[in-house]
Amino acid sequence: MKTTHLNRIGVVVYDLDATVKEYERIYGITKWEFADNAPTDGETNGRRNITTPGTWRSAVGSTVPREGEEGPGGEPARALTFELIQPVSGESPFMEHLRTKREGICFIQVAAEGDGIEEHFASLSVPCAYRSTVGGEQRSFYDTRERLGGFYVEMVTKVQQPISDQGAPSPLPTQGMYHFGVLVHDVLATLDDYRAIFGIQRFEMKTWETGFGRLDAPQYRGEKVDHGYFTAQGFAGDFGFEIIQCNHGPSHYNREFFDIRGPGIHHIFSWMTKDDAQWQRVVDDMTAAGHPLCMGSTLRGEAAEFGYFDLFDALGGYLVEGVVRRRPAEPEYQAPDWVIDFEEQA
Repeated sequence: MKTTHLNRIGVVVYDLDATVKEYERIYGITKWEFADNAPTDGETNGRRNITTPGTWRSAVGSTVPREGEEGPGGEPARALTFELIQPVSGESPFMEHLRTKREGICFIQVAAEGDGIEEHFASLSVPCAYRSTVGGEQRSFYDTRERLGGFYVEMVTKVQQPISDQGAPSPLPTQGMYHFGVLVHDVLATLDDYRAIFGIQRFEMKTWETGFGRLDAPQYRGEKVDHGYFTAQGFAGDFGFEIIQCNHGPSHYNREFFDIRGPGIHHIFSWMTKDDAQWQRVVDDMTAAGHPLCMGSTLRGEAAEFGYFDLFDALGGYLVEGVVRRRPAEPEYQAPDWVIDFEEQA
């Protein structure tokens, strides 16, 4: 099967009501669909959840793109839909994530072409970690954590529409999903699984390390640092993945995420601008709101700059990346180190 769309991002949180308020403040999401979930037919790894069935509260809401904004690929900006989940009791992948990794992005729901989802995962020896009837529909979460890097996948055949087209002003624009930043032990070891599960055929490989043309002037928590990491970037329909392996030096990747909770989705990249004044305005507004850039750098010979807004506690265990592209980079700085194309397999 080939993934075509990102439907929603599943975030496990301690306090649903408090987190909803933060999503309203940061993303401007004002309409939510709330539910108390207590399925009676839950199955975990083939076992019926009878003695301690999982229960949870949830809220689903969508961002509203600003009029005229471009999104990934030059397309009109798209909404992002979040499903916030507060586990209440019993066994579920949400409770396991909260108790072993704390808050964070637990799963992504994607739409794919075809109708053999169960067969697709069975052919890859990926088990269904949890299935139950929720809101009148059966939902299945596949245990891709070891294969992809710390998160589950829910795959469906229907593209989901945003919850609402009305929102409130917010300090952080969102344009859609450029990529999820996923921290793993070994980038190269994961690529065939990303190909097999999502249908991604091409990955651009790049080592980012301190030095002009790569990370021109990296900072972490306001201090200059010498660090490096190895990445692969590939796209699955209307969104992508940046798969990251730490190499050396202190960073938010290792010191505040990987060293504590292991592999997982560290950040989402959902906003980019070519307007330096807009970049500075958003950075200033976010800093004033208590969410400065906790890690970042100019890069590609100062042609661009990226940074992670410090939203880890506010949004439930992940950061948000912003990028400003000030000018086209020189070809030698723009190019990947190499390309892996699975369509070229012998």
